[in-house]
Amino acid sequence: MDRRSYLALLLASTTAGCSLWGGDGVATETPTQPRNPVDDLVAGHVVAVGADLVTTTIATDGTETPVQDALNAISESGGRVYLPPGRVEERGPVRPHPNTGIYGFGMNVSVLHIISPNTDGIRFDREERANRVQLDGFELRGPGPNTASGIAIHFLDNGAEPVTDPADFYVGRLYCWAWTNSVYRVDQGVGPFQCRHDFLRMDDCDAGDANALVEWRSSYGPANVFGSIVAYPTAEWSGTDSSLLYQRGGELAIGDVTSGGSVGRLVDTARGRLHLGRLHYEPDDQQATPGSIARIGAGGATRFDDVVHDAGRVEYVYELAEGAGNALLLGPPGGRGTIGENVVNVSGSLDGERCSFYFGPTDDVDVTATSNTGNLRVLGEAGEGLG
Repeated sequence: MDRRSYLALLLASTTAGCSLWGGDGVATETPTQPRNPVDDLVAGHVVAVGADLVTTTIATDGTETPVQDALNAISESGGRVYLPPGRVEERGPVRPHPNTGIYGFGMNVSVLHIISPNTDGIRFDREERANRVQLDGFELRGPGPNTASGIAIHFLDNGAEPVTDPADFYVGRLYCWAWTNSVYRVDQGVGPFQCRHDFLRMDDCDAGDANALVEWRSSYGPANVFGSIVAYPTAEWSGTDSSLLYQRGGELAIGDVTSGGSVGRLVDTARGRLHLGRLHYEPDDQQATPGSIARIGAGGATRFDDVVHDAGRVEYVYELAEGAGNALLLGPPGGRGTIGENVVNVSGSLDGERCSFYFGPTDDVDVTATSNTGNLRVLGEAGEGLG
């Protein structure tokens, strides 16, 4: 099968039930010289397909913003922008319109490369609510591991009245590479909701001076789901380990986290709701020993179903900090990593009205706080076995 036939087959599979061409089977933007969108993709151009099935080809050698130009072409109807195999350079940031999507031919096949320093990749700041935006099947590349970057995916307060929070954002399989900042950030004042992320991978990224690779700074944002998050950060830019998740509000459910490279603390959460399935911690280039894999602060509700500490050293697996409450912690952890002190550290005064639970023995818990350390229930010997 030649390259053109292969691309035609893949493109057809992503547009099941519709045609990329008008009623006569040809691209509609150049009626005197009919164009086949597959030929344009083979040539390395970007193709936009509107909901009205009108196609527009953006030649990548004719603009510094081919992806944004393609999105603008379907801004009224909605539709899909297709990246060709290979690398597309964009000076960015890319600002999606509602009901639009960016699709590639695979995470290691299509590359959207933001080449400008200090520039976001995908930026949500339009006054109109950016509902139902989709990203799938490509690499979102930053300017490089030794260049100051913006944020790969950035939600900002657009200042609109009333608030126009984006909803139903969808990530299929997205690979983020070479960002020297947060990779995913939700700023205060904006609360994405009902967003789903099936697979998000971050390699050779360095959070630098940011709080974490994934930052949820906003105090709100319900019903957001991440399936799998994979992170192998580097310390080349900042010289420090990158934390994975910093949460200060919102409702997040994460299925699995796999981490390696120069990763530090995996979770720092407070004032939000977090349900995390499995944390797999396996750093191989630690710059320092973190105080814990997961730190739980005041005002939130957290649940950890499983932690596997397979490499590297940490002082504790869990830390219950000042004001922590309503936490459910599975234990003891699995894995072959080194724990310097113990599994759980009660480092601050706990919430006096909300109990937390650790499913492990009492000997796993250290209390380094000096007051009001109650409301942690250790359940390693709770109940009576049967049989």
